[in-house]
Amino acid sequence: MTGLLVMAGLLTVGGMGIAAYLTFVHYADQPIVCSSIGDCELVNSSTYASLAGLPVALLGAGAYASMLLLVAGAWLRRSPEMLLAAWGVALASFGFSMYLTYIELRVLYAICVYCVASASIVTVLLAVLSVCVWWVRGELLGESEEPQIREDENSQISQISQMEIAEG
Repeated sequence: MTGLLVMAGLLTVGGMGIAAYLTFVHYADQPIVCSSIGDCELVNSSTYASLAGLPVALLGAGAYASMLLLVAGAWLRRSPEMLLAAWGVALASFGFSMYLTYIELRVLYAICVYCVASASIVTVLLAVLSVCVWWVRGELLGESEEPQIREDENSQISQISQMEIAEG
């Protein structure tokens, strides 16, 4: 699972890079360097590009930073709870990214390649963290890693022990 956690960490760094760039151009009031694919300026200057007065790119940077810290903590402390928290942030980020993608496609009729790249990163990140959470689900549910002895096996073991005592 270490390889998947490293992959998740690298994905968060890539997402932070995109979000940091979009946050920088927002506050610097600079044009976005964008290929001829889509209309990044239209998307990032729309009313949907802010939430509570903050650019959504800044919120994305915060989400990516949170996931990086949680993934690093999960790896260093072997903490399934931190891993689950990172998965929760990834799930919420995925949902918000899908909402923003819908806005791009159905309301603005414009695409931002940086937004598509970030949505792609968060989708892969959610998939990777989902696999990690699946692997540690037993720990999260409080299940022991040792196999449980069923009641009927217990009684059979007890009967065998009693027979050995009687013979010996």
